[in-house]
Amino acid sequence: MELKDEIGQFALRIKKMLPQVQSEDLTRNALVMPFIQILGFDPSEVQTEAVLDFGVKKSKKVDYTIMKDGEPTILVECKHHNDNLDIHDSRLSKYFRKTKAKYGLLTNGLVYRFYTEKMVRSKKNQEPLFEFTLTDTKAATIAKMIEEHKDYFNVDQKPAKLAS
Repeated sequence: MELKDEIGQFALRIKKMLPQVQSEDLTRNALVMPFIQILGFDPSEVQTEAVLDFGVKKSKKVDYTIMKDGEPTILVECKHHNDNLDIHDSRLSKYFRKTKAKYGLLTNGLVYRFYTEKMVRSKKNQEPLFEFTLTDTKAATIAKMIEEHKDYFNVDQKPAKLAS
């Protein structure tokens, strides 16, 4: 099945299940993890709630960490599907300081914001590489964005350079 078809079917399923998704935990399991699998990552590559140490009595959990050769490559921060992501943008930058991950995804299961580590660390630009709303954007458009940017998220290659 083509990526656009998988995304289209998933978007239809999401619309039906949203009334039952009442917590952030359900958002992660019912909306985000299936999307990670659609992107081609096997659940065995995904670590749930990795703990990052921020010093004395401070630690934070990253919702999902996509691993490659025992190292974190993509950090995924999830919020409840009703949450506005704008107030959570800074959280990824804190996580990047504690890992070797090069990519990040901030999502509420409906809105997906893709970042590179350099973008998040830059004080000038914390805009995502690209963003879409799964239920409002045509599946073909989402698939095209993902396919056009897949080199950014290919954990087997060095990150592509961004235009300044």
